Amino acid sequence: MKKHEKELYSAIAKAERMSGFDSYDGAEGDMSYFDDDASFDGDDMSFFDDDSMSYASGPRAVAVSDPYVIQYFNTVAVNTPAVLFGYNDNFGLPNFGNAATITITNLQGGTYGRLIAQSNNKFFKIGKWRFQSSTPAQLQQTYSLVHFDANGKQYSTPLNLSIMKDAYQFQNDIIDVSKVVTVDGNTSVTFTLIASATLVISMFPISVISGKAKLNGGSSVNVAKAPRLSGKNTAPVIIQTSQGVQGISKG
Repeated sequence: MKKHEKELYSAIAKAERMSGFDSYDGAEGDMSYFDDDASFDGDDMSFFDDDSMSYASGPRAVAVSDPYVIQYFNTVAVNTPAVLFGYNDNFGLPNFGNAATITITNLQGGTYGRLIAQSNNKFFKIGKWRFQSSTPAQLQQTYSLVHFDANGKQYSTPLNLSIMKDAYQFQNDIIDVSKVVTVDGNTSVTFTLIASATLVISMFPISVISGKAKLNGGSSVNVAKAPRLSGKNTAPVIIQTSQGVQGISKG
């Protein structure tokens, strides 16, 4: 067989092998696994918890968490009990278990009702919290992390904000807390909303269980990293010494 004939047969064989892709028919309707809710934003990989790109396999950069941001506003000049989450106990109640004098707003879009409903079918683990209020007393409260199971078991863990402030924080109206809390339908956070106070709670999920991601061929658990919120602008530590700097050797 001549050289030119060999090259022709090789080219034909390659073309036949490529034909097995059949114009990407396996993509299920024009790449529908994106679900039109991707929010990819360059370096921060903010598509986390949107199930976007959940079909991808192999190692990739860990996404930076997109927060859930909820604002509470006490419309009256009276201290009032408040609750966050607790789907199984609060979803069917007026104002989701809060007094009618409390206004709850989802600052990330959508509604608080959507978030509390999602907590019952898309469980997530919060790795970092930010509490912000211009009312000093609001950031001195002890919050309670509560879990109440249908079998009657109940436990509560105190979260005292007054002792949780990061040493690198200089804002008087913000407290950043690194506290891991797993949220499902039985989980709630209870606290006192100070008279006429506004409180913004930002929660950064570090893992989310998603059945949709599993259906799309990815992992049922999406993971992310919580951003560094405080201490970003601290200067490097410089140690001055008159002694020589030497390695430590074994005696």
